[in-house]
Amino acid sequence: MRRALLLLLVLLAACGRKGPPLPPLREVPETTTDLVASQEENEVVLRWSYPALTRSGQPLRDLEAVEVWLTEVPPGQEKSLEGPQAVELKRQLILGRGKQVARLSGKALEAATRGSTLEYRESAVLPAGQAAPTLLYAVRSRRAKGGVSDFSNVVSFQVQSPPPPPSNLQAQPLAEGVALSWEAPAEASFRVERKEEKGSWQVLAENLAAPRYLDTTAQQGARYAYRVRTTVRQVTGPASPEVAVDYRDTFPPPVPSNLVCLPEPGRVVLRWDPGAEEGVRFKVFRRLGEGSWQHLSDDWASASYVDENPPTGELTYAVKAFDRQGNESAEATCTARGGS
Repeated sequence: MRRALLLLLVLLAACGRKGPPLPPLREVPETTTDLVASQEENEVVLRWSYPALTRSGQPLRDLEAVEVWLTEVPPGQEKSLEGPQAVELKRQLILGRGKQVARLSGKALEAATRGSTLEYRESAVLPAGQAAPTLLYAVRSRRAKGGVSDFSNVVSFQVQSPPPPPSNLQAQPLAEGVALSWEAPAEASFRVERKEEKGSWQVLAENLAAPRYLDTTAQQGARYAYRVRTTVRQVTGPASPEVAVDYRDTFPPPVPSNLVCLPEPGRVVLRWDPGAEEGVRFKVFRRLGEGSWQHLSDDWASASYVDENPPTGELTYAVKAFDRQGNESAEATCTARGGS
């Protein structure tokens, strides 16, 4: 008992002693985990998130460069990259046989930045008359002070012949947008690209399963060009011939809805819903019995109208909407008895 008590006192005394100072924890960039590879025409394309944090979750403010590494697995050996050991095997291949094929820094890093994403492209070489090797890619980030991240997830890719472009691209302007349709082989997805009159090509939609798309973001009064690409097994082919659209506003606004005629002493009050389209004005008409239509207003701004001192008898009122381009809707009607 006495020996155990002495041992406890020694241990307690040791807890208060200072040991040798530990070296500061070296902050390195976070490890990239979302690297993906695809092929666009004759280029291999890598995309991953821009490294914004250190491994401890602090903001990364001194990113110096991002390195792209590559190794190849000869044709016929790609089966070895399957199964439960595939992730570790790919990592070991990058560590043991990988070579740095690009260093993105300065202007090159700026050019590779797409918002919160980085993009790297290189030529996709398809060997003539033989199978292509399997390409293994990884990236890692380097700080200005020398700290370097671990390698990212390793992606594998095999260069293929790009699929042909879609054919018979058609564009039909509609009130709700520009409707596109095209012809293409089955088991493919599609990318739609749009260019404004003085702009550059932008991806409008991708991974579409059906050969059709409605561009609801098109603005009436603008001119656009559209083209479509086919994607099969992560390989995107060349663009279809483009089709131009002069998206003029030739579409009438909606018919005024929920029109009601409310007879009051010495007048009839008309009310209706104004609708969502901006800049719409209204025309108001009245007819007594089966007589001819009388124009009460050809340019009315609000969604209500008061007909003072209407004639006595069965009255029919009509309201039409028209827009800035002069497109006019069909009429909405209601009835009331005047002179009450």
